[in-house]
Amino acid sequence: MGNNMIQNRCKREYLEKELKARFPGADIRVDSAEINMTGERKAKGDSFNKIFGVSKDVKNLPPYCEVNVTWRTGEFEEKIIIWSPLTWNGRFAGTVGGGAETGGAGYLTAPDDFTRGWTVPYAVMKGFTAATANAGNINGLHDYMLDEKTGKVKRELYENWRARTTHHMTVVGKAVAEIVHGRPVQYAYMNGGSGGGRQCMVEAQEYPEDYDGIWASCPAIHWNRFLLEGLWFLAVMNTNHHILKPAKIEYFMKRVWEESGGKDIYFSSEKKPVFDANTFVGAMSEGGKITEQDAKVMQAFWDGPKDADGNRLWYGFRPGVKFWNVGIPVGGFYYSLIRKQPKPFFLTTLYARWVTEQPKRKFEKITIPEFEALFKQSIEKFKDAGADQADLSVFQAHGGKLIVDHGLNDPLIPVDGTIDYYKNVVACMGKEKVDSFFRLYLVPGDGHGNCWNEQPGITESNGLKALMDWVENGIYPEEIEGVQVSMKKKEILKKALIRPVDCIDDWA
Repeated sequence: MGNNMIQNRCKREYLEKELKARFPGADIRVDSAEINMTGERKAKGDSFNKIFGVSKDVKNLPPYCEVNVTWRTGEFEEKIIIWSPLTWNGRFAGTVGGGAETGGAGYLTAPDDFTRGWTVPYAVMKGFTAATANAGNINGLHDYMLDEKTGKVKRELYENWRARTTHHMTVVGKAVAEIVHGRPVQYAYMNGGSGGGRQCMVEAQEYPEDYDGIWASCPAIHWNRFLLEGLWFLAVMNTNHHILKPAKIEYFMKRVWEESGGKDIYFSSEKKPVFDANTFVGAMSEGGKITEQDAKVMQAFWDGPKDADGNRLWYGFRPGVKFWNVGIPVGGFYYSLIRKQPKPFFLTTLYARWVTEQPKRKFEKITIPEFEALFKQSIEKFKDAGADQADLSVFQAHGGKLIVDHGLNDPLIPVDGTIDYYKNVVACMGKEKVDSFFRLYLVPGDGHGNCWNEQPGITESNGLKALMDWVENGIYPEEIEGVQVSMKKKEILKKALIRPVDCIDDWA
């Protein structure tokens, strides 16, 4: 189809009529449709997106049709953005968000091959029609999930965040591509990391015919379990009336590296390190002598959340992983800059408020018994938030291919949760069948969603190429090249071939 015909179809009235015909009964409208021939797009993210580098101006774009759609579900509105290049390769790219955001205008950012989770501009530059969507549950640090008057969870909005908005983005995005270009989508792909990885897994589990290939990086599956872990660290210290100083927790981490044979060997190892924190009692750190109380708290951190009978509730971060920060409010937890008081990660507080339905509650004084009750309440109240369904047989029968990668040095999401999920899928479907469509890559020294960690991680382009070759050419992804880059200049420091897991027990 010629560009003139495509431009004639990139009209608000025409697209709205066609979409309403495709989705009868849906409360859907097209807010705008226009051709962008400038090659540029100014970032329109909120201040939160810009501060964290998510939203950056885009240049070198091909001519494309931009369509903005609103899909109304009850009293809530989903905002869907679709970009379709005038020269289209027949493929659709589903893009996602991060944290508690599903995506949206703030994620229309400049491409970065060293950050996993493709964006709409990245995909459009490769010839894809691409889409992103905002469920409307959060704007920056303002959370709309709880009713301001009653404190109750807005269940329709919750369902939009959990699954529905991402599915609507997918079907509307594909429809716009087909309407504008007059031919069907040949292949559909989805890729995202962290909270976006959760969205990817929900698609494979609940909408298994939406995509031909999905790549979920460091996925925030088991959302209803791992996200509360930030409060476990505080509960341990509060219950023991003992704050583990930043200098002492740093000492434990470095001693693990040392006892493993040195930092380089530690970050190259596939095996889970096992340490007894009590062996370091009496040692001198920059924060003073390591005491029995220090060791008791550190061991509880490593072991992860447990109930009153000592049964595991969830996995801890592996010994040697830096899962805390000082002054920077990101990680499993962090210490305040001046007083060095432990504080929960903001997403942990956000979700704990969903669970308690107390929109202004603080959790800094939580105890272990209170944590256990909160954890159990989370599982009961948000059973469907885990994105942890093990039966992927419909996705497999559809011909779908799934790649999941997770760095062993992830400081936000314990990698053993992903290992747990993979084991459950194998137990449900059998190893031979799983190997035919699902490959897991566990990456020593890799962190959370980017390539500037302790060892090479998968780049965006290499991961997508492996996925597309598997889907379209039947080429099994035996190895994917990874790189390690410097954080500031993004200079390549090291390369490595990353291979999928064969025997999962070797990594546990």
